[in-house]
Parts: sequence; C-alpha cells; structure tokens
Amino acid sequence: MAFLMLGLHELGHLITGLAQGFRFALFVFGPLGVKREEEKVKWYLNTNLGHYGGIAATTPINNDPANAQKIARILIAGPLTSLLGGIILVSLSAFLGAPWNTIIFSGGLVSLMLFLATTIPSKTGAFFTDRKRYQRLTRPGKAQQVELATLRIMGQYAQDESYQNVDPTDINILLEDEEPFMRYFGWFNRLYKQIEQGIEPPSEDWDNFRETGKLLSKSMVTAMEKELEKARKQG
Repeated sequence: MAFLMLGLHELGHLITGLAQGFRFALFVFGPLGVKREEEKVKWYLNTNLGHYGGIAATTPINNDPANAQKIARILIAGPLTSLLGGIILVSLSAFLGAPWNTIIFSGGLVSLMLFLATTIPSKTGAFFTDRKRYQRLTRPGKAQQVELATLRIMGQYAQDESYQNVDPTDINILLEDEEPFMRYFGWFNRLYKQIEQGIEPPSEDWDNFRETGKLLSKSMVTAMEKELEKARKQG
C-alpha cells in the first residue's frame, strides 16, 4: 500500500503534466520505472534507491511564458492527489470488513502522511518540497526568477534540442543562486553550451561544476557528467 500511495502521488504530477501538453520523461515508484529514451518509452527495473520514494517528470515542449503556471499546477497536483486519495480511502475503510478495512485504512493514512510530508517542510534532502517550489514559482522575488530561468532553459532546450539558444542571462541567474542544485544546473548548462559551440570550457568552469557537485547525490552527478561526456563525443 505504501508503494501504491507513492505511485498515486506521482501519478497526480504526471497526469497533470501530460494534460497540459508537456512531454513524458520519467515515472518511477518503488522498483518499477518507465522512461523515455531516444523517443521510445521503456519499462525498466529501478535499482536507484534515491528514486524508490517515487518520481514523475514531464518537460515543456517549448519556451512558453505559460509554462510557469503549468508547472505550478503540476507541483500542487501531487499533494492534492494524496490528500484526496487519503480522505477517500480512510472513509471507504469504515464500510469494509477485516482484513480489507485495515489494509485500505493504512493506505489512506500513508497517503495523508505523504500530503503532510510534501507540504509542511520546505525541503526533503537537497530538494524543495512540492509546496515550497509552488510558492517559489508563484511569489514574486529572487526565488521566482530562479525558477522561471530554469523553465526558460528547459523550454528552449526542448524546442531546439540544443543549448545554443539558451540565454546566458538565465544561466547566470542560476549560478548566482544560493541553492547548490540550482548552481550545479547552471554550471551544467554553461559547460554544455560551450561544448556545443565547439569551445573547450575553461578549467575554472569544470572545477566549479565538480566542486558544487560534491554537495549533491552521486547518482545525479554521475548522470550529469555522462550527458556532458556524450556531448563532447558528439561534438
């Protein structure tokens, strides 16, 4: 039931993203995963323990100013799905006999706990919770500018399948942020853009990229480094 409730939460994010025209990228809950790889959607066995808590990803298909509002809806959809699912299951358990009443009630309780876990704290590890990211996107200020810069970069890349037209100003906004992940993503974009342009990035940029990566999970750093290595080989 715990895995099912994690899947339900992520499904709320996923369906909302797809309903708004975003592109499917990844869906994982527990050991099961589905991902888009080279324009094909594949099932796979998830061995990344960092993803066992569930993850869903849809990406913008262009650099549309409306993407910010769409992402905000996607972020809040997960907690709202958990809240609604928890209320329904807890209520339903009252009409069932043993052992189903206990099973369904426990599922509803887990779902309600997921709602609280993604709305009350501001962070889970190195990442902002759904509620915090929603607030960052919808409240004017520096945090909103960082989130919007991230969306513009993602949208531009999705549109061109290249970082060539990504605005350097947006990259600089990320590099100046206090959050390690945002800075890391900024360095990744700067390096990738230079590689695509046939420019060997200065050693200082590589050093900053790797130094910031020490503050993040090894699996994420490995994945990002593989992307940069692939870009260098293609170049």
